[in-house]
Amino acid sequence: MGIKRVIIHLGMPKAGSSSIQATLYNNAAVLEKSGFRYLTEWGRNHVDKFHSLFHCDTFLSLGFKNSQNRNAVNKMLKVIRTSDCETLILSGEFFQTLYLDSTIENIKTFIKQYSHNSNIETTIIYYVRNPLTWIISWMHQILFSSGYLSKNADFFETAIKQYNGIFKLQTHFNGSLKLIKFEDACLDKDGFVVNFLTTIDFPKAAIKNLDMSSSRVNESRCAEVIEFVHFVEAMEASDSFINYKRYVRSGFYRDIRALKNVKGVKFDLPYQSKAELWGRLRETVTRLKESACIDYTAYTIPPTPEQQTYSERTIQDFIEAFPQLNLIIQKYFLKFFEKKYMETAQEKFKQLHFKGSIPYTVYKQNYSFFGILKARKNNMVRLAGKVLRVKAVKS
Repeated sequence: MGIKRVIIHLGMPKAGSSSIQATLYNNAAVLEKSGFRYLTEWGRNHVDKFHSLFHCDTFLSLGFKNSQNRNAVNKMLKVIRTSDCETLILSGEFFQTLYLDSTIENIKTFIKQYSHNSNIETTIIYYVRNPLTWIISWMHQILFSSGYLSKNADFFETAIKQYNGIFKLQTHFNGSLKLIKFEDACLDKDGFVVNFLTTIDFPKAAIKNLDMSSSRVNESRCAEVIEFVHFVEAMEASDSFINYKRYVRSGFYRDIRALKNVKGVKFDLPYQSKAELWGRLRETVTRLKESACIDYTAYTIPPTPEQQTYSERTIQDFIEAFPQLNLIIQKYFLKFFEKKYMETAQEKFKQLHFKGSIPYTVYKQNYSFFGILKARKNNMVRLAGKVLRVKAVKS
């Protein structure tokens, strides 16, 4: 039989790629029974291989002279020659330099390598997401992985380059490119991953044999943690903090990473910031509609929800993270919450003590969140827990 078709799923990032890759990789054997071969030889996510092959300079300057590139492509060519399947699938959310002509030429060169003297059809699949929600999701991803946002990061510029890359793909691969609106795919009654499988003509009858447990929803990063990081960064005027970052810089990032496990209300931008971004994105949105038939022009910016209360999970995550912080960061951590809540109306105090937990009256008896954190810091976990239970019952 042999490979007759290659599917290249290029992304975009933050548009369901991880769920697609995990499902394809974990169900590779089941896929083969229906004539679909996922290139497991390249791992679960092929983005690193795409980067080394497609990046503006790498392929043209090194090409097959680079041993890693040569080995990767040779593994793929072997699968194309020997597989009994008709369809080969590659998937990696590559977008960094799609807006450059040199990258597009490298993709063309890559396709020629495996289609030379053979009747292999290539289809490029790209899920397109609303540029505003993508920027927010991308920021959340950076925050989740590193704990902070670089002051020099220009997420608007990153987004513009990405969407320009989509337009480049459309110009050069129009006949073989499928642009799919991410939001529409999410509304598929059978799920996002099934939408992808249907797009590549995977047999519907075989879908029931797939393990879909790999499909996942990204964890939310607590917005309060992000606010705290910005609060700490604003303390640079303090000599102690300047010295801390200067001499214990790795410790600072380790501290920030310790807070990334705090789950809570998902990070979002203030409404005004979203409105300003949407205004700057209007030209891109119009172009998406006119050239790609993907319409976001009727999109209405939702209000940013206010965080009224914390969950018990959030408070516990904060308490767990606190002992892992450097003493200087611990000091700022307490200052942050004191400044945020102790200088506001009494209603704000209640927010600190969480729905169904310690009421404001307990705070007045010095058994506050801060007291519990300090008790935890001194390895008085049992005492802190006892105080929590006793005072909550008495109230």
